[in-house]
Amino acid sequence: MKVSFDKSTLRYSLPNKLLCIDDNRLIPPFEEEENEMGVCSECAGPLFSFTYHNFQDYTAVVCRCGDCSLLRIILFDPAWEWVGEYPVSIIDDASQNSVNLIESKSISDIENIAAVKLETVFSPREIEAMIQKSKGENYVRQYLYNARKKYSLFNELFGYYLEI
Repeated sequence: MKVSFDKSTLRYSLPNKLLCIDDNRLIPPFEEEENEMGVCSECAGPLFSFTYHNFQDYTAVVCRCGDCSLLRIILFDPAWEWVGEYPVSIIDDASQNSVNLIESKSISDIENIAAVKLETVFSPREIEAMIQKSKGENYVRQYLYNARKKYSLFNELFGYYLEI
């Protein structure tokens, strides 16, 4: 498999735990777990994971060196074979640096948010209305109206800015 993205554009938002790739894709984590992932290529210190993201057919693991604090992305294929390790720069707030990316959530963006997170704040009908609206389909306005009242709570709990 060939990785298709510009490796120089890897950025990570620590407060929101969003991985930004190619300046046009924000990827929320599907898992937050600390595991020892290997050795830092800069100082040979231990690398520890803290977020896991689905990216194309890969799993992108954001790691930090326990000695020098350098951030790295390690890519694994579907069989969890190592594909590559890439440096990543830190951005303070992905929502401010990439406002249009977050505010224009498409159905694929919503599907990248774990269902359990959506279900924590929104009712099944509200989720359905948000998905239908983002697809350009007919939706029940009242459910979308009710969901929009909960956007700030969702942002507070999970760090995602929804604008549907």
